[in-house]
Amino acid sequence: MTVLFLAMIVAADAEPTQAELLQVFRDEFVAITPGEGAFPKSFQMGSSLGSDLERPTHKVSFGYNFEIAKYEVPQNLWEDVMGSNPSRWTGDRNSVEMLSFDEAVAFCTKTTELMRAAKLIKTDEVIRLPSEAEWEYTARAGTKSVYSFGDEVAKLDEYGWHTGNAAGNDPPVGAKKPNAWGLFDVHGYLWEWCSDKWHENYEGAPGDGTSWESGDANSKRVLRSGSWKDKPDRLTSSYRLGMPNKTRDDAVGLRCVLAEAR
Repeated sequence: MTVLFLAMIVAADAEPTQAELLQVFRDEFVAITPGEGAFPKSFQMGSSLGSDLERPTHKVSFGYNFEIAKYEVPQNLWEDVMGSNPSRWTGDRNSVEMLSFDEAVAFCTKTTELMRAAKLIKTDEVIRLPSEAEWEYTARAGTKSVYSFGDEVAKLDEYGWHTGNAAGNDPPVGAKKPNAWGLFDVHGYLWEWCSDKWHENYEGAPGDGTSWESGDANSKRVLRSGSWKDKPDRLTSSYRLGMPNKTRDDAVGLRCVLAEAR
């Protein structure tokens, strides 16, 4: 429905309104219900096969439901909400990039206000960044393999943009195959900000998205996914990176979570 709706806008050569963009954004969230159906209540986070920063592996359990966007935030929505487009690689449905952690949080805050006003979400719901645990849980989509599609690097081209097949952050979101839960670009394309403060061994990370307050320029936050600038070993389900929260790069963007305020 969403793809058809966007195609109709393009065919009509009309700019979508804010109400239309927000409705599309709302429709693109995937409901995650740990402990029900295909969604396990817990998973093993990290990897004993990857870098030291992916250790120790540890069990994470979820006692709440949430939703996560199937795409990284596109530039047309960002520009409509924030009033400008910081991206180097421009395109309405390209993922927005060149944004800091604080700017990603500001987008989430403003979008929450707009979607509540439009009655697209409940008054006790928020749009926010995913916790690192939420990110890996949804990226893995129930798998224990290196990638959400298995262990074979040869299949990565089907699922993600990386330094071996991308010339930049140029294609629109969703050009590759999704994982089993319908999430696109969890391997590559852009690094995605997570809410957690950076800890080399995950220490202190709450896992539920509550640690997303702003920090000073020297505060590091978690990035996940890898990007079009990275080699395949950085695009795994468990690879993690810590960068200053003021970092802006054309390989860094965001994906949003919709959940009850905590």
